This record gives sequence, C-alpha cells and structure tokens, in this order.
Amino acid sequence: MTERPVSGRARALPRLALAALLLLALFVPWMFENQFGLYLLDMALINAVIALGLNVVLKTGQVSMAQAGFMAIGAYTSAQLTVKLDVPFLVGFVAAGLGAALVALGLGRIILRLKGVYFLLFTFALNEFLYLLNKNVPALTGGNDGVVGIKPPSIPFVADPLRSKAAFYYLVLVVVALALAFVWALYRSPFGRAMDAVRESELLAAATGYNPMRIKIIAFSIGCLLAGLGGSLYAHFLLYIAPFSFTFWESVNFLLMSIIGGSTSLAGPILGALILTPLPELLRAYVLWQQVLYGLAFMVFMRFLPDGVTPLCVSAWRAAAGRLGLHTGEPAPDPRSGS
Repeated sequence: MTERPVSGRARALPRLALAALLLLALFVPWMFENQFGLYLLDMALINAVIALGLNVVLKTGQVSMAQAGFMAIGAYTSAQLTVKLDVPFLVGFVAAGLGAALVALGLGRIILRLKGVYFLLFTFALNEFLYLLNKNVPALTGGNDGVVGIKPPSIPFVADPLRSKAAFYYLVLVVVALALAFVWALYRSPFGRAMDAVRESELLAAATGYNPMRIKIIAFSIGCLLAGLGGSLYAHFLLYIAPFSFTFWESVNFLLMSIIGGSTSLAGPILGALILTPLPELLRAYVLWQQVLYGLAFMVFMRFLPDGVTPLCVSAWRAAAGRLGLHTGEPAPDPRSGS
C-alpha cells in the first residue's frame, strides 16, 4: 500500500468545513419554525456538555453511572446561590462546576480504588443516594417540590437576561465550544496520553512512571466538573428543578449518548446528545416501551457499532471528499495487489 499525496485543497478542506459548520450554527435559531424545536436543541446541547464529561471518565477505562447525580449537585448549587443569595449567574455557574468537581475529588480517593463492575455498581448507588438526598433534605433542595423562581442567565455587557430559547442557545453553544476545546487540548496533552496508558493497563502505566490513581481522580473530577456546569445550564434554562430530573435513568441516557455517538471520539457525545435528546418526544406514543427500546439500542450498538455513529460520519465525509477529487491521505491501493 502506498500513501496518496495530500493536496493543499485537501488540507484546507477540514478547516473550511469546520468554519462552515460554525457559521451554520450561528444561524440555527432562524431555521426553526416553532419554539419546541429550539427547546429540544438547547436541551441537546446541555446534555452534550454532560455527556462530554462522561467521555473524559470513560477515557480512563471507568464507567460511571453517577453523572446525573453530579449534574444535580451543579444544578442545586447554582439555583440556590442565585435564588437565595442573589449572586450573579456566572458566579453560580462557576460554583456549580467547582462544587461537583470538589465532591468528585473527595469521593474519588475512595471509589476509584474499585474497578470494572464494582466501580459501576458503586456509582449507581451513589447516584441513588444523591437522588434520595435531594428528595429528603428540603432545607437544601426543596425536597419533592424542588426549587422554583430560578432566574434566567444574566451575562455581563448584555442588557437583558437570556429569557428566550434563541438567546439561551448562543450561551450554551459557547459553553459547548469551550468544553470541546478544553477536552481536545486535554486529550492531546501529556496527561491525555497518560489517560490512554491507564485505560490500556494500570500496571504498565505504573511501570512507566505514571500514577494511575492520581490520573483517574483528576479525570473523574474533570468529568464531574462538566456535569456540574451542565446542571447549572439545565437549572437556568428550565427555571425549575426537582429530584425526578436526576434519576439513575438520566445517567443511563448520558452513557447511551456517549456510546451511540462514539465514546472514542470528541464528536461522539455531541452526536449522541443530538440523536437521543429528541427521542422521548418521538416515542411519546410508546412511553411504556422507551426503556426497552433504549436497552435494545445499547445492545445493537455494542455488538455491531462499538465505536458509535462517528466512524460512519467520517466515512461519509471521506466519500464526499473523494467525489470532489480531494485526497485525504488515505492509503491508495497497491497496484501489485490486483485491487
């Protein structure tokens, strides 16, 4: 096999495509004829931030079922700070992420000693504990009644609070872009390579000088920080939160978003969130079968598409580039092979 030369146009094509995608994203609110479609898009982007956090945890080889619980920590922190103490939204937003990260940092030293199914089961129990805490400590969480009167986000240098779904869309779009940029840089840093080493083998990683426990704790804390930030966005988007929004099934949904989109890529959680967030509305007539269908989807993807839909999108991109006559650096067929 020989390498096809990559043309200058081919090198520029990914950057042009990214620029076009970003430009298209700026005009998305004008593409929806009704507010409900924009509501679903806003929710999908919020979910994408949280699923991206789970992607960071998965990169070290750990499967967490507590992402909704850390989302709840962020949501209640931001909501109560802005409602009871009247702090600015951005202060509550940052506090939400840091609060979730600090809880993860404290718990990580204990629970990350567990591996595989034991870690998964412990995080499931942790999510249930946080759910019951939200229900039964009304002084902190409002109990079953939840927290009402949450204010829409107010941003410095923006005259009015972001009350409309279109205005909120731009806020959450910026958060998604910043989160993606941060995780992209993280994965390409020496720490990202250390995460890969820990996922492959903790023993080998330790033998090469890495500290697997430290790496897993930091990754877990970063993943929970993103969950907390997503929880803050969720609270200030819906303007109301209650314990039923943060159940175990929400953690399952975030895991499915990562798996269906592709847990090995940055685009995976985004694609998974865009696919799965509208599904409950599309399956409203089959509400009793939703969890069954989700379970079937999980099994199908694990069996036939373990890397999610992202590779399919990449293949489609390469096919389109090939039709345009642009080589993307893929190996060319070797003439001696007869292919």
